[in-house]
Amino acid sequence: MNAVRWIGISFFALFFLLVLLISLQNWNWARAIVAQQISDLTDRDFTINGNLTVDWSLTPHIRLEQIQFENAAWSKQPNMLELAALDVRIDLIELIKGRMLFPEIILTRPHIILQKSPQGEANWEFTADTGNPESKTDIPLIERLRITEGRLVYQDFSVDTEIITTLATIKEAAHEEEFTKLYAEGKLKGHPLQINLKAGPLVALREADIPYPLTLSLQTGKTRVKVKGTVMQPLQLKGLDLQFAIQGPNPELLSPILGLPMPSLPPYRLEGDLSHHGHTWQISNLNGQVGDSDLAGMISVKLSETVPFIQADLRSKTIDLDDIGPLIGLAPDTGAGETASSAQEKKAKEETKNPFVLPDDSIDFKELQAINAEITLRSRQVKSKLPVDDLFLQVIIDDGHLKLAPLNFGVATGNIRTRLELNTRTQPAKSKIETEIRHVQLGEVLRRFEIADDSAGLIGGQGIFWLTGNSVAEMSASADGGLLMIMTGGQLDDLLVELAGLDVGEALVALFDKDDDGKINCAYVDLPINGGVMNMDNFIVDTQDTLFLSKGTIDLNNEELDLIIDPKPKDLSIFSARAPLHIAGTFKKPTFTPGASAILRGAASLALLPSAPIVSLYSFIQEEQEDKQTGGEENIRCGGLIGAINEARKKKAL
Repeated sequence: MNAVRWIGISFFALFFLLVLLISLQNWNWARAIVAQQISDLTDRDFTINGNLTVDWSLTPHIRLEQIQFENAAWSKQPNMLELAALDVRIDLIELIKGRMLFPEIILTRPHIILQKSPQGEANWEFTADTGNPESKTDIPLIERLRITEGRLVYQDFSVDTEIITTLATIKEAAHEEEFTKLYAEGKLKGHPLQINLKAGPLVALREADIPYPLTLSLQTGKTRVKVKGTVMQPLQLKGLDLQFAIQGPNPELLSPILGLPMPSLPPYRLEGDLSHHGHTWQISNLNGQVGDSDLAGMISVKLSETVPFIQADLRSKTIDLDDIGPLIGLAPDTGAGETASSAQEKKAKEETKNPFVLPDDSIDFKELQAINAEITLRSRQVKSKLPVDDLFLQVIIDDGHLKLAPLNFGVATGNIRTRLELNTRTQPAKSKIETEIRHVQLGEVLRRFEIADDSAGLIGGQGIFWLTGNSVAEMSASADGGLLMIMTGGQLDDLLVELAGLDVGEALVALFDKDDDGKINCAYVDLPINGGVMNMDNFIVDTQDTLFLSKGTIDLNNEELDLIIDPKPKDLSIFSARAPLHIAGTFKKPTFTPGASAILRGAASLALLPSAPIVSLYSFIQEEQEDKQTGGEENIRCGGLIGAINEARKKKAL
């Protein structure tokens, strides 16, 4: 049997049955009996230092003054409760029936301290409170509860939390209705916290058939939350009909308040409807902004499982990929017109000084292990450096395993389909990426980088990579697998023509007549990668008058380039001044050196290039509804390249 029940039964049943027989004039003698009974039940000193008075009726009024209740032995504060006065009315008829009902309770200047020790002990747990939880009774019924100048202090030293609350019962003169007003200030898990609450009377918390009104505003740092609506059963958090609005610099700052791991994102502003059913919290009609991305849809959080399960169906008119980058350690764009948090602005400045391009910040995978989730995100428009016009993303998190299946982008009339799997239960984390590139107009992609959009044609390809690491840089440095791509159509970029030292006559014509640029018949690249080093020996671009071959490596470990692009003319023009192009340096500062210094390195031979993979990639450069005739034209463009490869093999064999 819990302390609440013992205190109630002892104070009222014993008090009325015994005290009535002795005195009807002075009740102060009974203070010691009541105080001793409560002290024995709780193993804490309970004292009544003021008067005890009784006004008799069928609902007698009892008043006790200057009450003190001792705190736990480990606390530095002597008293858990100090009360200037307690006024109580009790229904005697209901008490005789075995039911405790208080028509009215008034607390005058209550000062309550609730504490948890560094070891997690709570001062509201008593040694006498040791019964079976199933045998505990409900709090007695209270018809009217009023608090005058109340003060409540909550301290949890184990998590750096201290909140000081003032509360009072206020009567609105216009409506003669009472409501509860609460103001709290302090820190929650080390973060500043401020709460303002206006709600119905405290006794209405028990009423299940009357909506309980409340208006709440909460602020922690620069994060602000506003909630307004009604609750049918506040103590059970049932029947919620609440509307909320929230804004802040970074959702991650809400983690200590919600008890859930939140992602690090740019400043946000969201609103919606909040409901609660069983163990599930749900946000519907979600609408707002995260960074420069709009967001709408629904989110639910189920708390009955071992770890919270989050389910979300989100939609967006425009997603800025720059807002999602921080999730994998990418610094966001903080230029004009971009929205970023102060932490992200600091990160962006650090990146400008960093000699490396790939993010090396470790990703906190522990957050993925703290939740399970199934999230879908759709957006018709995507803001990025690439011409992305569509996005569909499905995220599944299960016991530390993350799957992006699928992650689909519409890119430049085509699409890129990706599947990613990440296992964070192994350390370092292991991941696998599979991708398909279908019917992408490379010229549209290059135009975003201010490179002539007629310099490249239609590309397709497929790749698979196995990665190990806890950051993008570590994963890239460990990469195994490869990527195959094919391109047909397009023209060589004017800059590349000049750097590679093509025919002087043709280069001059290219400056004035775009139609005379070297048209690309077929381009093929096979990029195997082992231990983070990508081999570029299987690369060829076939134009009307030149074959471009390559040799060298791209080192993702050190972010270094060492490549030779060697032009092989198909004729012997008297204006020929052809020489290989040497690309070296780092990802951040590459160098381009044409001339004799590069030609010494040589280049790959046609005899070493495979022709079968080129044929197998045809489907990736054709639209799904494209007819066979068009497909045949694509085959013809690469047919000359395949023939040249086979002819080179024959000559080498001889």
